[in-house]
Parts: sequence; structure tokens; C-alpha cells
Amino acid sequence: MTGTEHRVLPLQLEASPSPIPMRGVFVYRSDRPYEVSLDFEGAGLHLAHWVFSRELLLDGQVCATGEGDIQVWPRWQGTEPRVYLAFSNGSQGCVVSARSKDLRELCRRMTLMVPRGQEHRHYDLDAELDALLPR
Repeated sequence: MTGTEHRVLPLQLEASPSPIPMRGVFVYRSDRPYEVSLDFEGAGLHLAHWVFSRELLLDGQVCATGEGDIQVWPRWQGTEPRVYLAFSNGSQGCVVSARSKDLRELCRRMTLMVPRGQEHRHYDLDAELDALLPR
């Protein structure tokens, strides 16, 4: 049976001169244990959709991680710790932040559903690769 964690979290678009509030709709599915999807919503509009490694969220709570299109790092801002997520498609990019406690709870729920190191029990990556690669 597939489990799903669906969380709507308040985010801030880190824009100058001050952050702009928006929402992030995070979805994690146990049948796709290596990924998290994130939809950005603001001013009543769907702004963007990204799919990325859940490891980025898990690791990005405690240290900077990511080398490509998505980077995640923790930082204190004002009176509360936040986690920053930078997204880039090569020509455009943005940085958003979320409260650390919100992401920590999302990550706790994801790892309860599929513990780290147990992803292979929920998704057969070898079978997927065999189906994609010609023989």
C-alpha cells in the first residue's frame, strides 16, 4: 500500500528588499521514496513545480547540500532557524525559506514512512533501469 505525506507550508520568497510570503505544497509518496515534489503557490496562482531528492531536505536541515539545480542549507534569520532552498533552471532562479520546525516535521513523517536506507524496499530501481535501457 502506498503512503502519502501531503503538507502545505508557509514559505518566504527571499526577494529584495523584503521577503514575499507564499505557500509550498510538499508531497512525498512511499512508492517514490527517493523524491519529494514541491508546488509553489502565491497570490492565488500556481507558480512552479519541482521534483527533487528527499535527501536534500533531510541533509539540508543541518548542513549545506546540493550541487546542481537545487541547493539547501540551514540558517538563523531573526529569532527562528530557517532552511533555505535555492532553485535554478539555468536561466532563472529563486531562493525560498521555510521555518526549520515545519521542515523537520515533514522530514520526520517521511522517514517514518520510509526510513533512510530502506528506499529499495519500496521502489525497485534496478527494474526501472532495465525497463529503460535497451538490451
